Amino acid sequence: MKKVWIAVAEAVALVIVASIVAFAFNSRSATGIDPFKQPAKRAAVPDTLAAQSGGFKVITLDEARSFVAGGGRIIDARTKTHFEEGHIPGALNLDYYELQKEMDSVLPLLSKDEEIMVYCEGVNCEASELLSKELYAMGFTKLLVFKGGFEEWSAAGMKVEKGGQQ
Repeated sequence: MKKVWIAVAEAVALVIVASIVAFAFNSRSATGIDPFKQPAKRAAVPDTLAAQSGGFKVITLDEARSFVAGGGRIIDARTKTHFEEGHIPGALNLDYYELQKEMDSVLPLLSKDEEIMVYCEGVNCEASELLSKELYAMGFTKLLVFKGGFEEWSAAGMKVEKGGQQ
């Protein structure tokens, strides 16, 4: 019986230590979350830029298709390797996770007065939203996020370009 209590005590101690390490790591992480903050109450898909606290509007495949056809500015938030394997025609590559290294070459190509569509891999990829929030903080206020991303675009049989930026 004593061995069982020792095992239980060790398990509890392990959970406590793991929780402390996890909270410490989360607090130091650039993308960490505040576990005590109440989530914002907002619509799942905002219909105006002002409705979205992140400063962007989520758009559908049809809206993305129209945007691309109209010659709008497009940013691919994926890695350079994924971008070179295939991307939406006319897109610029600005890997969210390499933002500090790449923004000096891409930001001069953008205007704060134009709409900019940002996408990444697909619905489970958060890089497009994170990059849009960073761009919004830099003063870009006309941001659209194509949440379906490259997966939805290519699955719909839309035109795809390969290779690096021009």
